[in-house]
Amino acid sequence: MEAQCDPRLLKGVEQFNQGLYFECHETLEEIWLEEHGEDRAFYQGLIQVAAGYLKWEQGVLIGAIKLWRSGLEKLEGYPQIHLGVNLATFILGVRRNLAGVEAAYARGEAAVELEVPVLRLNSHV
Repeated sequence: MEAQCDPRLLKGVEQFNQGLYFECHETLEEIWLEEHGEDRAFYQGLIQVAAGYLKWEQGVLIGAIKLWRSGLEKLEGYPQIHLGVNLATFILGVRRNLAGVEAAYARGEAAVELEVPVLRLNSHV
């Protein structure tokens, strides 16, 4: 029998996809604070990526870079699909954004347009 998905994860995914990065961070942090097993780094990675997008929106590119690097490092340790979340395509999108922001930051630019990746859930969750 498959474990039931935490409804807060679903809420956090929806918030992220709506561009509500602070709210996503807060929602997923509730789970992260309770999680003491193998999924703790998964939630922390998602939280850091969401916080990175908040920093990007605020124009704090170095903050976005640091948070995305840290979040990706954690998420890359999980399978391509974890707890129903398609990490493979999400990680690819975040990596592309990271490269774009790193390049803009290196050129001294204060802002950069990005195509934010979508957090996708598998239908069996």
